[in-house]
Amino acid sequence: MDPLTPGDPVHEEVDRLVELYDGGRINRRQLVQRLLVIGLGIGVAGRELVAQAPAPVVRAQSINHVTLYASDVARSKAFYQRLAGLPIRDEAKDFCEFKLDNGFLGLYATDPGQHAGFDHFCLGMKSYDAKRTYASIAAAFPDNHATIENNDQVYVQDPDGVRVQFADVGYKR
Repeated sequence: MDPLTPGDPVHEEVDRLVELYDGGRINRRQLVQRLLVIGLGIGVAGRELVAQAPAPVVRAQSINHVTLYASDVARSKAFYQRLAGLPIRDEAKDFCEFKLDNGFLGLYATDPGQHAGFDHFCLGMKSYDAKRTYASIAAAFPDNHATIENNDQVYVQDPDGVRVQFADVGYKR
């Protein structure tokens, strides 16, 4: 197989490295070094090493939103507007959602006895299907107790207990 054929592990790794570079997570020197390692290793062991990298369980494209619980939504709304000048996407007495370029920040009132603070973040996926996503996550992480809520929202916890939600990239846009 030609190493630049879509679906080939080498092609996928090159795409991943370019995305890291485009996103500013690696610099040009790191990109070139890693591409050279792939190029030099294709005929020897590099192709096998790339091929051994596990495929992701799901493929996320964005952070759709972050949810915070606030003890006083109006006070938190004023803080985030002053801090970052975020425009309001939607609001009511007990919540405020700020619009971001590719997602939103949601502030929601705490329930009695509930602590204010971070609740979860949501990863956006293209062609999202809740049942298929749930099945993939549950099969890959059987001890994690992934859940489906409201028939369309899949949640899982990372190793430190951080809640991660999955939704379509266009969820609440």
